[in-house]
Amino acid sequence: MQQINLYLPEFQPNREPLRSIHMLWGMLVFIGLLLLISYFSAHGNRLLAEQVEKSRTQLEQLKKQATQLEQQRPTNNIVDLDAQLLHLSHELSRRDQVLQVIANKNLGNNTGFSAYLQALGRQSLSSVSLEAFSLLAGGSYLEFAGKARSVDQVPLYIQRLRNEPVFIGAAFGVLHAQSQKNNAGVFDFSLAKENQAAISDESKTAVQMLLEANEEANQQPRGQN
Repeated sequence: MQQINLYLPEFQPNREPLRSIHMLWGMLVFIGLLLLISYFSAHGNRLLAEQVEKSRTQLEQLKKQATQLEQQRPTNNIVDLDAQLLHLSHELSRRDQVLQVIANKNLGNNTGFSAYLQALGRQSLSSVSLEAFSLLAGGSYLEFAGKARSVDQVPLYIQRLRNEPVFIGAAFGVLHAQSQKNNAGVFDFSLAKENQAAISDESKTAVQMLLEANEEANQQPRGQN
């Protein structure tokens, strides 16, 4: 039988905690890990810096756009815009009327107004005095204003006009009449459209302008005697 003497140096276990080669490999691994962590950290920081720079560039562009929009903002106030809108609405209505006339081929009166004037003269009454009249829609609508000695003479005058061929089927304005304060027995009358204040100056007839002038004259204060 062979016997082994474990007390010999070559058979005793190595009790050194770390060898030099192990320490060297550990240092190399540790350095490698540090380099790898540093690389990924630097790469992440670079990406974040690029995103911050891109966001800063977008913010500067938005600021420039806001400044441009502020400079391009219209200076017109609401009142001017409302006035322009009203004017454009009237213009659109006028153009629509022209379009309807052209589409229906209804060009209105194309024979003149002499027959209307002659009819007004033939049916005149000594008790009715016309100061202004307006023929609209090719003579199919009539407005007039003046003075009369009696209110019932105005409907009589209208009835006489309806007997004229040129005024058959014609329409007349709304009748208004009032006695004069300084001249008893004389009445001011008018046949015109109502709501004249809502009509633009370009669309007002001669009768409507006369009524407005008379109303303004009546509203002026009179001097004391």
